[in-house]
Amino acid sequence: MAAVFQDKECVELFLHIVLERDDLTVQSVKSHYELKNLYGHSAILDVYATDRENRVYNVQIRRSDAGASSRRAWYYGSMIDKNSLGAGKSYEELPETYVIFVTENDVFKGACRSIISSVGSLKRANCSMTGRISCM
Repeated sequence: MAAVFQDKECVELFLHIVLERDDLTVQSVKSHYELKNLYGHSAILDVYATDRENRVYNVQIRRSDAGASSRRAWYYGSMIDKNSLGAGKSYEELPETYVIFVTENDVFKGACRSIISSVGSLKRANCSMTGRISCM
């Protein structure tokens, strides 16, 4: 499924559906994007995308429930923040960030907002995926 997200149009369509917004335009997409941490645990983001408003989207695809936790989402969001703010910049310049998990089951057990309980099939520009989508 991660291969689908290498295509900018597929990522944009996915975000339109998940976030219920059709006003965003994806500017860039990086697949398996590594955020290095010299002093601790690094993070490899399945999909890292930005839009024209400088918002950042991280999509994590987890076939298994293992590894899809709210703490992981929090950590990945903080790694994105850490790498988004240059030296001397104001905290107000941090981008709006979305961390989205695609999982087979509702790993958050209803504790977090489930945006779409089931995606039957998503097709456009050779995009297709099925599964359950949950996010923080």
